[in-house]
This record gives sequence, C-alpha cells and structure tokens, in this order.
Amino acid sequence: MAIKTRSKKLSLYKRVPKRYETVEPRKFIWQALHTDSMSEAEAKAGPVCAQLVAGWEAKLAGDSSDAEQRFETARELAEARGFRYMRVEKVAKLPTEELLARIDAVPVHKGVPDLKVSDVSAYGSKRGNLLREWFGSS
Repeated sequence: MAIKTRSKKLSLYKRVPKRYETVEPRKFIWQALHTDSMSEAEAKAGPVCAQLVAGWEAKLAGDSSDAEQRFETARELAEARGFRYMRVEKVAKLPTEELLARIDAVPVHKGVPDLKVSDVSAYGSKRGNLLREWFGSS
C-alpha cells in the first residue's frame, strides 16, 4: 500500500492480492483519499484499505448459493462501503443525493459497473437490483 499524488490530491495505491483475483478484475487499486494533506491521507489510508479487503472478502463469500450467506454478504458489502443494507424498494425511495452516493460506490472497470457488487451497492437485493433495472444486465 502506498499513498501517491494523483490529480493534485492524494490517493491510496494498492496491489490486489492474488487471493482476490476472482472477485477483483483490476491488478492495482487507486482509491481517492480526497485530501492534499499527507497526515490526513495517512490517517485515512488504513481504514480505506480495510474497507477494500472487507469488500473483497464479502465478494468471495458471496459465491455461496445459500440465501442466508447471500444476505450476510450483501450486508457486509454495504457496510464496507459505509452504507446500511436495505431492501431495494426502500433504496428506490431514498432522496436523490443519497441514492446517487450509493450508485457512485459501485466499482467501475473499463466503464462497466461491477454488477456483482451493485447487487448490494444500490444496496438492494439481487432480485431487484436497481442498476440492472436501469442499465440492463451484462
């Protein structure tokens, strides 16, 4: 893990461990820390890194077909991104700003949202995924 300057701001730069290759298509992660202060970036980097790992762990666990495990994975992914899990019907009724924050939390790789994560990032259930409804499935 390193902190590097990117677009005049500091970002976390981290190699994706081999353990997570099946759930993370990128080899390296750039995560904006939204600061130009090195001391602030250093304070933020640890928790951000922990959130990345928690998200990858939750995605690995999500390969289970067990319904309880899928729900727990959805809850963990939501928490790893700073959100509370809620059913898709409730997410759809959120204020626009809050809904957009959840959508912005969905990782995008080469312009394509990670629909495995978006199942819970718009943080509803797999059956009623908002991003799949809005943008189609891939």
